[in-house]
Amino acid sequence: MNSLMGKLLYVDLTEGKFEEKKTPLEWIELYTGQKGLASRMMMEDVLPATDPFSPENRVVMSTAVMTGTIVSCSGKLAIATKSPQSGTISDGSVGGHAGAELKYAGFDAVSIGGKAEKLSILYISDKKVDLIPATELAGLGTFETESRVKEIIGDDKVKVLAIGPAGENLVLYSCISSERYRQLGRGGIAAVMGSKNLKAIAIRGGLDVHVPDIKKCMDLAMEMHTKDEVISSDNEIYDLGTTCLVDYSQESGLLPTRNFQEGTFEEYKNINGEAFKAVRQNKKACFSCGIACGNYVVEGRSRVEGPEYETIALGGSSIGNGSRADLIEFNARCDDLGLDTISSGGTIAYMMEATEKGIYDFGIRFGEMEKVFDFLEKIAFRKGIGEEAAEGSRRLAAKYGGEEFAIQVKGLELPGYDPRGSWSMGIAYVTAPRGGCHMSSYPIAEEAWGELDPFTFDGKAKLVADMQNAQFAKFSMGVCDFWPIESDTLAKLFAATYGGDWNADKVDKSGERVFNLQRVYNVMAGFSRTEDKLPGRFHNELLKAGPPKGKAYTKEAFEKVLDEYFEYRGWDKAGRPKIEKLTQLGIEEDIIQAYSLYINC
Repeated sequence: MNSLMGKLLYVDLTEGKFEEKKTPLEWIELYTGQKGLASRMMMEDVLPATDPFSPENRVVMSTAVMTGTIVSCSGKLAIATKSPQSGTISDGSVGGHAGAELKYAGFDAVSIGGKAEKLSILYISDKKVDLIPATELAGLGTFETESRVKEIIGDDKVKVLAIGPAGENLVLYSCISSERYRQLGRGGIAAVMGSKNLKAIAIRGGLDVHVPDIKKCMDLAMEMHTKDEVISSDNEIYDLGTTCLVDYSQESGLLPTRNFQEGTFEEYKNINGEAFKAVRQNKKACFSCGIACGNYVVEGRSRVEGPEYETIALGGSSIGNGSRADLIEFNARCDDLGLDTISSGGTIAYMMEATEKGIYDFGIRFGEMEKVFDFLEKIAFRKGIGEEAAEGSRRLAAKYGGEEFAIQVKGLELPGYDPRGSWSMGIAYVTAPRGGCHMSSYPIAEEAWGELDPFTFDGKAKLVADMQNAQFAKFSMGVCDFWPIESDTLAKLFAATYGGDWNADKVDKSGERVFNLQRVYNVMAGFSRTEDKLPGRFHNELLKAGPPKGKAYTKEAFEKVLDEYFEYRGWDKAGRPKIEKLTQLGIEEDIIQAYSLYINC
């Protein structure tokens, strides 16, 4: 007995058909769950060359073995697809209660393909699965959509994953919202849902989740709560949420300011943790979580859970906005329209700088927040300049110029950390499977905010790769990023909820396996080292304030450390995993054969 439900659900939206299959235990042994299981299902069913907006692409929702149990910080739901924004395999996770609800509905994962004839709701419960026409929801924001879906289903407790007009209109950086204030933000997964005429997914469960030894599981979970300082009211993340990072970034000189032209922001105190704490009304935790990082803030007519640090950096300092009220409004509008706040801020920041430098007049300059709000609406509905802005900064720069300050990697706009202030972050950005992302590895905590020298590449290739392996294990096993759990603790929790013999080495190897699986998928989708690059700004322009002042982040040194990274990974100089590395990791022979044929043809 283990905590799996034992079933995968396959949905064909075109035919309106649903099929249940057994969860392959060999996939769990190799890839554990969530990120890993979703990636393996993508590899099985979606050819890497697939057009992201074709019916053949799939949206895969996946739980973890710990999901739905009393293990803290394990409530997230992973969703994967082939990204229309980057063209890579892309996955993210959303907090709240949707993950546990899917488990209670009886499924370990759901794979959705095809295209519905009309705008629809996919309803999943332990009693039935149904596709419900919902054309009346066309054009609605995510807030109203969630309320209307509950009315249509006739159940106020149903958990809803909804897209806004941005997803319906295939904005490349549209995001999914759940429980109003929880977003799965990156890579344009909502646009893939929109391409399938899928406005919302509603989930309701009533089944039990079992573990091999309930007493052992409860004792271990209690031990984690008692001993781990992260799960306590003394933790800074509990006190301020991720807003605490504003001061850290300002002091380290890497807070993105005016489209990463600078690393410090003169108005940072207006938008830091203490500023938002002053208007906080309440706190909230996800399912089975003791951290409770969520902060409800209200100012004027605007309210939101957040803003998270990334939103503050990209919707605040990076667009010249030092207004707390405007940041709350920016966050709320993006959430309701279904827009990723990071890419929205990054794209608008590029347009502001292009205007100010005379490259192209987009009609918006730094700090013009009323115009920002208007632009968000235009982007979500693809009206006027929003038609082009909906494609993101990379495509805008390819047409109008200024590619060196289109701050993105593989089309995915960068989050809130300037790599000139934490050199390892650059390695993490370019090697993250889904594009410019901070979730695959977070070396900034060891460098700019830790004890390592942030201005050297010595030893950093290994640091980033090891962190990536640990993160991918953690996210596949289903633990939230805000719990800096060690691999040996993860092994104990996984064994308590799934069974078997697990240790730290086995956990880390599972993460390395999932990371390499995603790299294999991307290589077969046409990616190589050529795309593993940072915008020219970081190599060609020096920061002028803070600890990074005057320190050169040269392209030559960066290319050298990439060589070291690839060698440490067991990849060739083109960034392709070697066959012997994949064999060593135990990746299945049919995948290795298909990959071998691709790289040798």
